[in-house]
Amino acid sequence: MIAEVVILVVVFFLAFMAMLTEWRKAKRQVEEYKNENEVLIKQYNKELHFRKSSEVRLGKIGENLAPFVKCWPWNPKNFRFLGNPIDGIQFNENEVIFVEIKTGGAKLSKSQKNFRDLVKSGKVSFVTFKITEDGVKLIK
Repeated sequence: MIAEVVILVVVFFLAFMAMLTEWRKAKRQVEEYKNENEVLIKQYNKELHFRKSSEVRLGKIGENLAPFVKCWPWNPKNFRFLGNPIDGIQFNENEVIFVEIKTGGAKLSKSQKNFRDLVKSGKVSFVTFKITEDGVKLIK
């Protein structure tokens, strides 16, 4: 009877040790996968940042060259760069055109959409400021 109990205890102990060994092995694999995943995420974020940065640089180049390409519909000498919130203003004989230049799949930002909507609704003004000895004066 004592021998059977000892054998049973030894069998349970060996089974427990085998399970513990497998559990530790699985835990190490999870840690390895976690570390590999972190490395992949870092590589992905680095690549994503590089691509976005490249797209921004390409967009800036496009904005600066657009008025000088053959298909530009107006006289490029009458274009003035602003930069933000819109790229520039095209001055023509009978109109003034606010211009936003996009490259690739770029879309209007929230502030650019707001600016567009203000222009479309006629909320555009012209003012003159005069600098005098007394300061700056708004002339309407």
